[in-house]
Amino acid sequence: MAEHYEIIAKSMSIVNRNGNAFKLDRLRKYGLGVGQLRYITTLYHENGLSQDTIVKRFMVDKANVARHIRRLEELEMIRREVDKQDKRKHRIYLTDKGKAVQPDIEETMKAWSGILTEGFSDAERAQLLDLLVRMAENAQNHEKAGE
Repeated sequence: MAEHYEIIAKSMSIVNRNGNAFKLDRLRKYGLGVGQLRYITTLYHENGLSQDTIVKRFMVDKANVARHIRRLEELEMIRREVDKQDKRKHRIYLTDKGKAVQPDIEETMKAWSGILTEGFSDAERAQLLDLLVRMAENAQNHEKAGE
């Protein structure tokens, strides 16, 4: 029988791989990659974040953020402006085109969540959310500790 760590790794991989395929299929018409979806969603709720804030919030390197921002600019989903108070910073804003995509992204994410939790009770959904948050916190704490 497979060890629990093998089941966790395999299950997370399957959910991630199938989720990415589902999202790409549903959002193909926009030319977006899966990694760009959270940029649009985040900016939809907090428009005008700096690139540095996005780096810290998403816990990814600056080059990764710059790549995604460049692609979203090419798609005319966002625009980048120099910060008026600090000329060294850039603020990122969704364009009308970018804002128009958010409802489809949200619907896609809700549909995928529904697929994943099909047949779950409300209590099971709540427990799953709690466990996932705890797993993410454990991963972050481990990374911060440098282990």
